[in-house]
Amino acid sequence: MRRPKLTYANVVATLALFAALGGAGAYAASQLAPRSVGERQLRPGAVTAEKLRKNAVIAPKIKALAVKQGKIANGAVSGAKLANGAVSGDKLAGGAVTNSGIADGAVTGDKVDESSLGQVPSAAKADFATSADSANPVAFARVTGEGKVDASFSKGIGAADVVRKAAGVYCVGVAGFNPRGAQVTAEVNASDVVVAMVKVNPASSCVAPQVEVLTYKVGATLGDEPFYIALYR
Repeated sequence: MRRPKLTYANVVATLALFAALGGAGAYAASQLAPRSVGERQLRPGAVTAEKLRKNAVIAPKIKALAVKQGKIANGAVSGAKLANGAVSGDKLAGGAVTNSGIADGAVTGDKVDESSLGQVPSAAKADFATSADSANPVAFARVTGEGKVDASFSKGIGAADVVRKAAGVYCVGVAGFNPRGAQVTAEVNASDVVVAMVKVNPASSCVAPQVEVLTYKVGATLGDEPFYIALYR
């Protein structure tokens, strides 16, 4: 059998054929068919953070619960990143919110459980309010020896509130008011020594809630004398 003769033309033709085939293969390798590369074609660790385009991973692409606490950088979630109402009470760990974490004026009175508060030390003085109220007479008057009320020196006690029962005996009372205390002072008399005393809710000449006033002259004798009286709650 006769062999073909190797000529310059044959060599050039063969090299051209290999060049053509090699170029087509390279072109085919650089142009992948759409959707031809899937998870199986990716080597573990092939897609790194540097390979991801900025903003390439958006919320709908993140699987539920995929981002855990250990994956969040310190300070990554700021107040501006939280939606209104996103953090509710049951989401806060016990002791998570301390005094330093509460803005001034953030907690108002209607948010405070009053039963959880102790008494403010200075407020204990308010316990004496009843005593202070007792120190302020509800009613007072100057009464003449005849049992007349001097309106210019009186408050809360009118003419009808004083009754002279006998010489030196007076009943004083204000409708609707049951006094818990009373004080009486005899008016100074330059010519006589006068003494006055009062009984609260007496069981004698006056009917409760009236108080009984007795005025005495020298020698402990009952007699009509002017006096000042104050009634307390």
